[in-house]
Amino acid sequence: MRSLLIATVGFLVLLAGAAFVAVATVPAQPRTSPPRTVFVAGAARPLPDTSFVRTRDCLSRPRACVNGVGGLELVYLTKGTMPRRPTTATVLTDTDCAADRNGVSHCSNILRLASGRRITVRHDHKMMNDPCLSPGERVRVRSIR
Repeated sequence: MRSLLIATVGFLVLLAGAAFVAVATVPAQPRTSPPRTVFVAGAARPLPDTSFVRTRDCLSRPRACVNGVGGLELVYLTKGTMPRRPTTATVLTDTDCAADRNGVSHCSNILRLASGRRITVRHDHKMMNDPCLSPGERVRVRSIR
C-alpha cells in the first residue's frame, strides 16, 4: 500500500513538472499590430496647423480629439532634449492619468530612447478612444516640425 502511495505521489510530481515545462516553453504571442509612432512637439514652438495636429490636439479640441488614430500619437516634451532624428524608445512609465472635466487624460510618460537617453512627455488622450502608452511598449519616436 505504501509503495502504491509513493508511486502515485511520484507520478503526480512528474506530471506537475511536465506541465510546468510545457507552460514555460510556450513562445510569447507575436505582436499583431505595428509599433505606434509618437510625434514629439517641443514647448518652444507653435504646432503646425495641419489635419494631423487638429485631429490629435486634445487641449484645443477636447470633444473631437482622437490622439492615436492610425497608430500615430502626438505628445508634448516636458523634460529632456528633443531627438534630432527618428528613433525608437521603450515606454518606462505611465502616470498622472486622471481625466480632466472634458474626459481628457494628460498622462506623463518617461521614454528611454535607443541611445539610452530619457525624455519625459505628456500624452493627452481620451482613454475611451485611445489607450495609454504602456510601460514596456516599444514605440517609434519622431519630432514634429
